[in-house]
Amino acid sequence: MKTNYIFLAITLFFTSCYTYKAFDPEEYALELAKETTTNPNENRRGKANQMAEARKQRTPANQNSFNNTNALVDEEALVKEALLKKEQNINKEKPVIDPSTIKMTDIIKENKFYKVDVQGKQYTIEAKQWKADTLYAVVKGKKEELKFHKNDISDVQIRKFSKGKSDALTVAAYALGGVGVFLLLK
Repeated sequence: MKTNYIFLAITLFFTSCYTYKAFDPEEYALELAKETTTNPNENRRGKANQMAEARKQRTPANQNSFNNTNALVDEEALVKEALLKKEQNINKEKPVIDPSTIKMTDIIKENKFYKVDVQGKQYTIEAKQWKADTLYAVVKGKKEELKFHKNDISDVQIRKFSKGKSDALTVAAYALGGVGVFLLLK
């Protein structure tokens, strides 16, 4: 019985929360679009500017908007309308990326982990650097550095963090800890 718990603990200890997913050009395009359109400082400043503009439009020069509660409600409605218009404009401006224009050098970035198929063999690698058309990478579990030409790489899987797997491991670890405490107190 105790050997089963020890085996489960060792398995949980060596299990990774990362999974490898096949490269998806559409997901890559969305990621690029988010990088170009999203800036947290712009969002904060934009909302403050929109509220100030709404106050200026709503309030005459001789009237104080803080005295009238209806003015605040109208101001919030104006801000919401402005935000909706801005989101609609952003959706129209999203760049569309043709999957055939994505280069292997754009997919594989330095100091990240990948699974690649090269001439019928699958390698789990850490990409070190690109020199012209050649990728220098370290194969997982070995210290030697290998070279892969970009035309030889047929399939790329990107390592991503898996929240579901992480949650499952966390629950299992807490359960194992609870069982351990129970057995110690018994």
